This record gives sequence, C-alpha cells and structure tokens, in this order.
Amino acid sequence: MEPVDVVLAAVCAAANLAMATVLFVRSRGGTATPRIFGRPQPLARRRAAMHACLGLGVGVGLLVKDVFPPGSTGDAVVFHGVRILLVAAVVTALLSAFRYQPSRSDKAAR
Repeated sequence: MEPVDVVLAAVCAAANLAMATVLFVRSRGGTATPRIFGRPQPLARRRAAMHACLGLGVGVGLLVKDVFPPGSTGDAVVFHGVRILLVAAVVTALLSAFRYQPSRSDKAAR
C-alpha cells in the first residue's frame, strides 16, 4: 500500500469509530435521541453499530490486509472477516433506512 492509502484507511477507521462512539454515548443507553449538528439522530444505537462495522471493515481491514502474503490462510481469514463486517454494516444501514414508521391512524388509535 502507498502511504496515501494507509492514511486514508486510518482516517476512515478513526472517523467511523469516533462517530459510533459519539452516537452511543449521546444515546444514553438508548433512552435519548442524540442531536448531531442540530439534527436528531433516530435509532442511534443501530447507527453506532453500522459505523463501528464500517470503521473496522473498511479502515482496519485495509490496514491489516497487507500483513499476510496473498493467498495465505491469514489473508483469507482477514478477507472474510472484512466481508462479514461490511455486510453487517449494510444490513444495519438498511434496517435504519427502512424502519417501521407508524401512520397517523396508528398514532391516533393510541
């Protein structure tokens, strides 16, 4: 990897893990909706999990991939571990994007 790639991978990991930490801490255990840049962040814990998976999958995965020689068992384990983290990030992002939103008639019935 070139030095620019290493810096970008480290920044990606740090930024996503920092965002996950902020969302998790500000959600107060899931009892509050945190506000970031003045906007409420619904489902903060799920979004924190997504950012943690992205940070570990993309950032740390890129940093670790050159440790093992190509085609080795370690390289395959890192590749599949990163793939699992990225799939988990996509699933949590989709769950956040398509979350159930009650209609007005559901709210009125309560």
